[in-house]
Amino acid sequence: MSIFQVLQSTGLPCAYSHFRKKIEPPFIVYIGNGQYDFGADNTHYYKQNHYQVEYYFTKKDETKEEAIEKALLDNGFLYEKSEDVYIAEEDVFVIYYQV
Repeated sequence: MSIFQVLQSTGLPCAYSHFRKKIEPPFIVYIGNGQYDFGADNTHYYKQNHYQVEYYFTKKDETKEEAIEKALLDNGFLYEKSEDVYIAEEDVFVIYYQV
């Protein structure tokens, strides 16, 4: 399952990089964050894409966070989670997941 399909399975609106139209939180945005490669002898043996997943919200809802985390883990995506970050200019909170 792709990272997009995994994030969509949470039921939250999801887009790569940004939404074309303004939407109200809560929603998820994700972006590619490089790739880990293991290679030797002029060949690639293993590659893994990395992503930054951003969960935007105005009201704290731990069940939505748990849904995101469960979807990631159930599909083999390990993650690191940031603290709740308040963005004053947007009057919104964001949690960053490094996947």
